Amino acid sequence: MEAAARRRQHPGAAGGAGAQPGASFLQARYVPFFLILFIYFSGCFTPTKAESSMPGAALLLAMPSGLYYWYLVTEGQIFILFIFTFFAMLALVLHQKRKRLFLDSNGLFLFYSFALTLLLVALWVAWLWNDPVLRKKYPGVIYVPEPWAFYTLHVSSRP
Repeated sequence: MEAAARRRQHPGAAGGAGAQPGASFLQARYVPFFLILFIYFSGCFTPTKAESSMPGAALLLAMPSGLYYWYLVTEGQIFILFIFTFFAMLALVLHQKRKRLFLDSNGLFLFYSFALTLLLVALWVAWLWNDPVLRKKYPGVIYVPEPWAFYTLHVSSRP
């Protein structure tokens, strides 16, 4: 009986007909995406600080971009992959800064989008930290609840 309840909570865990892919498979699907973003980011450096600025319109576009990445990270449960990519980007920025290379507008846009995403994920986790149902659904050290789980639990059940 306990095994049946566990299968209902995690439909892909038991395998068989109708099983959903496991979390490791879902994370592996995003590896090429983040690898390409990082490769693109590594080419976004310029030797002059004057070229290292971002127009105001681009700053406005960084907000929906950060929101999109927030949804991708939380709903796709790929926080580990995201945080490794962000820290690799940060390390590259610090390394290139010692060579007196600065991010161009494209690199700044991507970096600001990722920084905003990290902030949004942190706020999301802090807001739902004490939710007992979601804590049970997402056990473990890294707790990043899915927006869809929050919606089905708290929003769609309202009269």
